[in-house]
Amino acid sequence: MAENQPQQPQRPRWNEVYRKRGTEVGIDKGDFVVAVDEEKAYALAPAVYYVWNMCDGETTIGKIVESLADAIQEDIDMDTLYNAVTDIIDKLVEVHLLEKVS
Repeated sequence: MAENQPQQPQRPRWNEVYRKRGTEVGIDKGDFVVAVDEEKAYALAPAVYYVWNMCDGETTIGKIVESLADAIQEDIDMDTLYNAVTDIIDKLVEVHLLEKVS
């Protein structure tokens, strides 16, 4: 089981909230295809799609990290997982598939 820890100073974005943008249009070779608009779409790996889908405008980064840790069901370093989630979120913001709420 993953180790659930309270917010730590090295996790300054723990309470940030994001909202997904784009439209899910299907699955291609195991990736989830999400369109930003009529001209641009991205194939998201399952883990990236999971993060994107959890960004509902209310769920914090911390809750996403904890949910992923529970889903993985094995020991995982929470700082590593937190860093991976924030990296995914940053990339999704960059391609306009997420927007920051708070």
